[in-house]
Amino acid sequence: MIDDRIAERRREVRQERRQRRLRRTVRVVVALLVVAAFVVVERSPLVALAEVRIAGTERLSEEEVRDAAGLALGTSTLRLRLGEAEQRVAGLPLVADVIARRIDPLTVEIEVREREPVLVAEGEDTHVLVDREGVVLLEADLAGLPVIVLDHAPPAPGAHVDDDPALGNAHAAWRGLSGPLRAQVVRLHAAAEDQLTLELADGVEVRFGRADRVDEKVRALGAILEDVGTTPIEAIDVRAPRAPVVIGR
Repeated sequence: MIDDRIAERRREVRQERRQRRLRRTVRVVVALLVVAAFVVVERSPLVALAEVRIAGTERLSEEEVRDAAGLALGTSTLRLRLGEAEQRVAGLPLVADVIARRIDPLTVEIEVREREPVLVAEGEDTHVLVDREGVVLLEADLAGLPVIVLDHAPPAPGAHVDDDPALGNAHAAWRGLSGPLRAQVVRLHAAAEDQLTLELADGVEVRFGRADRVDEKVRALGAILEDVGTTPIEAIDVRAPRAPVVIGR
């Protein structure tokens, strides 16, 4: 009786081992089949990227955005890394924001929001557009924008105005102006970091200097312009805002 029970137990153990091995084998086979199926589908034209649409461009060309995104047609949509494509497009100087999304299984749309130029910087026959945050956007001129005049070439697109002390100082001063005063400025002559002169639309020259104590300088300039009214003047010096100087014609 004891031998029979031992023999039976041994048979049960062997059966359990065979079942465990069978379950492991089945799991491995299923996993291999899943991987094989994924590889077949991933390489199938049924999931190949068919179109990359671009939206929101004005100064940028659609081709520039597509090239930056690096999403090649025919790439499997199962392994598209849209976040990386967004980062590449965001690296374009003109791009303020970008969203890449699937609009159907085989189509991706890349929507960009371009930076808005607010200033032109010029020097040595080169003109570049600059946005409010100080990013140099591209080589171009745009009528109607205030011009920062440098005695040297401005930084290349993709740079920041702070890379150039004279340009950075002029940009900071322009940003610090009140809206009404900013609207009167047509040129900013930036010979050096501490040598900034504003040219108003009526021809008045404002000697501004460094972009420090900007609030005081703006208040002094506004008060003087209000006091002189239509009286012709040649220049206003607010480099020492508590003792501004008015130069008549």
